Amino acid sequence: MPEKFSIPNTLAEALAHHQGGRLSEADRLYGAVLQRQPDNADALHLAGVLAMQTGNPQLAVERIMRAIALARNPDFHAHLGEAHRRLGDSARAIQACRAGLSLDPQHVGAMNNLGVALLEQGAAGEAREVLEEAVRLNPEFATAHNNLGNVLRLLGDHAGAVAAFRRAVQADPSYGEAHSNLGQLLLDRHEITTALGHCSRAAELMPHLAEVQNNLGNALREAGKLDEAQRRYAEALRLDPRNPMILGNIAQAFQEEGGIDEALAWYDRALQADPALARTYANLASCLAEQERMVEARTAYEEALRRDPAWPEANVGLSSILRDEGNYDQAYALCRKALAVRPDFAPAYAGLAQLDTELGRLAEAERALRDAIRCDRADSDSYGLLASLMGRRLPEADLECLRRLASTAVRKSRLPGLHFGLAHALDARGEFAEAAENSAKGNALVVERRTRQGQLYDPGEHRAFITQLRAIFTPEFFARSERMGVDTQLPVFIVGMPRSGTSLVEQILASHSQVHAAGELKLLRECFDALPQICGNRGAPLDCIPQLEESNVREAASRYLNHLPRSGCGETRITDKMPDNYLLVGVLHVMFPQARIIHCRRNLRDIALSCWLTNFRSIRWASQADHIAERIKDYLRITEHWRQVLPNRTLEVQYERMVENPGVTVRRMLDWLGLDWEDACLKFHESMRPVRTASVVQVREPVYRHSVGRSGSYEPFLHRLFEQLPES
Repeated sequence: MPEKFSIPNTLAEALAHHQGGRLSEADRLYGAVLQRQPDNADALHLAGVLAMQTGNPQLAVERIMRAIALARNPDFHAHLGEAHRRLGDSARAIQACRAGLSLDPQHVGAMNNLGVALLEQGAAGEAREVLEEAVRLNPEFATAHNNLGNVLRLLGDHAGAVAAFRRAVQADPSYGEAHSNLGQLLLDRHEITTALGHCSRAAELMPHLAEVQNNLGNALREAGKLDEAQRRYAEALRLDPRNPMILGNIAQAFQEEGGIDEALAWYDRALQADPALARTYANLASCLAEQERMVEARTAYEEALRRDPAWPEANVGLSSILRDEGNYDQAYALCRKALAVRPDFAPAYAGLAQLDTELGRLAEAERALRDAIRCDRADSDSYGLLASLMGRRLPEADLECLRRLASTAVRKSRLPGLHFGLAHALDARGEFAEAAENSAKGNALVVERRTRQGQLYDPGEHRAFITQLRAIFTPEFFARSERMGVDTQLPVFIVGMPRSGTSLVEQILASHSQVHAAGELKLLRECFDALPQICGNRGAPLDCIPQLEESNVREAASRYLNHLPRSGCGETRITDKMPDNYLLVGVLHVMFPQARIIHCRRNLRDIALSCWLTNFRSIRWASQADHIAERIKDYLRITEHWRQVLPNRTLEVQYERMVENPGVTVRRMLDWLGLDWEDACLKFHESMRPVRTASVVQVREPVYRHSVGRSGSYEPFLHRLFEQLPES
């Protein structure tokens, strides 16, 4: 004889299946109860909750409202509020939850759902109060702790959010969403190891959620495990093929590896998926800037800010470009804007430090770097900048932090700055062996990255260029082109190898009332590269030189003068301190036959060492000893050629003599430029003009002699490089 059907027993069995995750069986049993008793409020309510959980909130609303019509129960109102919220109706959700609380003012379920609905309506402050009350009443309510963490994160209370997420996972260790949220926030706070643990646990608990796989990919990328990160991103993309965040993260992983072409392709896919996402434009801009495609990078940063004017990464990125352009006021404003949105954003403090350093405000720069490190204890870039800024004054505790980070950092992209910062600080302390070791490591990493990016230096190509210059710029050519150029002494060209004293010379001259320092300009090279366009010639720029006519030369000269930065203070001389212009002395002589050229010379071994110790952003030949030696030999070939074909065309300034007797050298330079003596030129270190070169700190100090002959201390480590160089 069949067992008699019992509604209470069937409802209890259905609830057990429901709580155990056997939803289809629970749905069948709820249906059986309602078939026999259509007005069973508990069955209607629970069937409504199940409908909501299985993606049908509209059916949930219908069932739960029928239950509410039959019985007064705060649970019913709490779940009705959640169903309304999932339908996108936060106003009705709030109304339903408040109705539940009117029945039971301490109903934590209604409080939790009310807090979420209030957050979605933009009332984050009120949501915080409601959720804090819920967890006070029930400290083990994991869902409420998780939702409170989301509110606190939105309000900028990241420490409070971390604490809330931690309490959520403590209350329910199997709560995957809370693990994922905690892991992502810890990642933002650069607690990489702990973040990776929580993101991994979330992926174990919720393997079919794309967001969880994506977050784990982010944690793995920060941990330097790029291959594993890419596998997680691929899984996330399989689960959600057009998610722009995932596509953008894949692009960032390729960028981290140095795969710029692949990164650009993935950024393009991310923008196709969502053309309005500021984050993607900002990351694309950083990738373009890494390739020195600054015009495109600026456009992408500006597009990011058009989409979201407050986006911190875009504000700081654009600030860096404006700083390079000399627009310091706006660059400052953008970093401050980023900090107003995210007060613990370390890159914004680092950006302020760069600005202060270039403007000679070194104490302010140190404070900004320490703020950056306070916000991110693993901020290798800021530690490296601090070491370069302070040199021998770097405290022992900071030096030890640098050493620790250099030995434990897992992201290769962060290591070069650490190693070069260590090299700088150790060199200043006279610890040459460890300085050499760190510089070697930093240079090896730079070479590895440039190899992946296809940005290697080709000594043979450069040697061929030098040979062409020597063949084309002959005495006969200069005789033919003698009167083609523009007679002006406004531009002053300071040339020489990098680290030969060009920055010091410009700083001295810039202290004169009649001189404006324009810094390292790309103008002359741009005019040279534009010769095919100017001449109507499809060949290379050098191919145009023998066919130059006066109109071509004057157009090139006008382009240069029209773009030459001016202070507007009636200066009679403007310095262009691009060191590599030594290559184009022949071009600038034809364009400006009366312009003065100052050629900075220095002991070749000291130049080689200083280049090897410097982490240049754009110089590709300074990371390998053989390339440094070849570059110096080619420099000697072309500068000797200019001496032969253009005798007495340049004033040669020897660095060692300048620091030994600055007064004599300064007077020679002023006489060469036709300027009267001014005492301020010997107090150049007091000038507050911007300086944007690797010598930015040195030129803020009086003339010092400890850099003369310093290469001798590195003979045991760089003898192979030094032996390739001729005697200076």
